[in-house]
Amino acid sequence: MSDLLTKFTNFLEEHQLIQKNDYVLVAVSGGVDSVVLLHLLLKLAETYRLKNQILHLNHNLRGKQSDSDQQFVEQLAEKYGLPIISRKVDVPKFIVKKGLSEEQGARILRYRFFNWALKKTGADCIALGHQANDQVETVIDHFFRGSGVRGLSGMPVRRDKFIRPLLFAGRHEIETYAKTHSLQYIIDSTNVMVKYRRNRIRYELIPYLKQHFNPAIPDVVLRSARIMDEAERYLKNQAELALESCLINCKKNKIVLDINAFLNYFIIIQKYILYLLLDRLHLSRSILTTEKLDFILKLVQKPISGKKAILTSNWQLWIDHDQLVILEQPNSEFEIEIAINNTYPLLTDDLYFIAELVPRNQLPERFSEDSDIEYVDYDSITGRLVIRNFRPGDRFRPLNFKGEKKLSDFFTDCKVPLHQRREIPLLVCDSGIIWIIGYQIDDRFKITGDTEHVLRLTVSETSSQIID
Repeated sequence: MSDLLTKFTNFLEEHQLIQKNDYVLVAVSGGVDSVVLLHLLLKLAETYRLKNQILHLNHNLRGKQSDSDQQFVEQLAEKYGLPIISRKVDVPKFIVKKGLSEEQGARILRYRFFNWALKKTGADCIALGHQANDQVETVIDHFFRGSGVRGLSGMPVRRDKFIRPLLFAGRHEIETYAKTHSLQYIIDSTNVMVKYRRNRIRYELIPYLKQHFNPAIPDVVLRSARIMDEAERYLKNQAELALESCLINCKKNKIVLDINAFLNYFIIIQKYILYLLLDRLHLSRSILTTEKLDFILKLVQKPISGKKAILTSNWQLWIDHDQLVILEQPNSEFEIEIAINNTYPLLTDDLYFIAELVPRNQLPERFSEDSDIEYVDYDSITGRLVIRNFRPGDRFRPLNFKGEKKLSDFFTDCKVPLHQRREIPLLVCDSGIIWIIGYQIDDRFKITGDTEHVLRLTVSETSSQIID
């Protein structure tokens, strides 16, 4: 067994990157790193009983040269008798449309392709060909961009289903392996173009640092990255423990934290808690720039209810009394027209609603305190029955109250958090609000001695409970 193959095997086992019988997709560009990665995995295929498949994405950045690279990888797959998924995308067109750099656009489309391939094949992982020199360049690049601990730890050996089994190996070691095994590969002409930031780091900055500061600068950077990775894993672990003590509620479109509990932790842990919240909501951590993080932490340190920070066009962070809320803003106001004796799903909390006409003699002798069942005077209702959400300016007449009241004031009296108010459904007709569902009916629609027709209003967690 060659020296590189031995190191490769040990690295796989140390980090538990693959298991026996794994289905491994191998991203192959045609360059030396990915060609060697494929060769090493095939060497272990029998031992680990691996199922391998090649992935190749033609970025269309170099015209005929890109097409030639795609053809080379397809021929490589044929040579090894491996299945291949190869696709061509138009990165130049994409970056113009999105206003991105060439590197950003290529990365976005590449990972879209990778995630699509994972879903299509059901594979266990995708092996990427990044190696130690790439790691050095990445860490230096992140340093100049002002990255935090996570960025300075470099590329992870594993993130979700993406693995980097060559991160231990340097470029020279990989090229030597390719030469020893007579492996053919292609050289991407863009890899030497210093118009690209990474290439300037590779061909200009690192040689300068070696010559004028430390000949072993790559080793120093890698050692620092490992230290930062250890710190990153510790901080993430502490933040996960802290999050559990702060978390009040977690849904797919909203997370609520206790601000007082949140403030018990060091600022660095507070920042990591915010990162974890974005992870849970499947939002990019890049949303939280340094400026936005500082702004949010100032909001939390002196909380004023109603203050908020815009995260994206759809997501906001609110201060709501003693709660910190990240929520997705509804695209529009909702409205559902209701017919008698039909069941309707409400838009919140998986609840169902039904309005049923019942005989007057079926009224209970004493009205229940159950907030999910109400009885109203059907003859007092005018026009359409509609369920909708709260609108600014809404007013109603509280039960046994002579005048009207702003719905916002009613919510304040009931201590309904700001972030929940738009989620509370209202049953309304042409003459106004009939029922603040789950809270109170309007006085104009209450049952009286003159009531002839009774409408029973019911909310339940399942439609079958209502029907039964």
